[in-house]
Amino acid sequence: APQKLMRRCLRLARTAATRSRQPLLSTRAPALLASHALPAAAAAPLLRRRCSSAALPDGPPQPAPTRQNLFEVARELPKYGVGSKVFRSGWTRNGYDPNEHHWQITRVELWTKGDEEQFQRGKAWGVLTWKGVTEAGERRVRTPLKKEWVHLCDAQAGRANSAA
Repeated sequence: APQKLMRRCLRLARTAATRSRQPLLSTRAPALLASHALPAAAAAPLLRRRCSSAALPDGPPQPAPTRQNLFEVARELPKYGVGSKVFRSGWTRNGYDPNEHHWQITRVELWTKGDEEQFQRGKAWGVLTWKGVTEAGERRVRTPLKKEWVHLCDAQAGRANSAA
């Protein structure tokens, strides 16, 4: 029965926190614990916010990674990305390995915006590799304007630096 009560208190606290955007320690949960003669100190670890200050890393906050669409990534690569491998960062968040899920760019058409050569729009074609299987011919890259494209070599270099 105490564990059931703890789970109920935790559920109440989380519900109150999401509805009112208040801290996870709500006013109702400790009162409910006290009414059932359970020490609030025993439930404190369960009622603590997921992002407590103890979990924060030391030092200044890291800047957010720059988010770029496919053409902004291609602009920084040799030959505007032709021959390079790119992937969407959303794929890695969903558990897909970039080495087995990526596009190899075969041709790019970039459009300038006004007088400046910003190259933020265009069309791109490539060969898709999905689950390690490479398609036979080239096709147009879908959703190139989403701000989540990453060059495969840059991502591997970043992982190597973080592992060291």
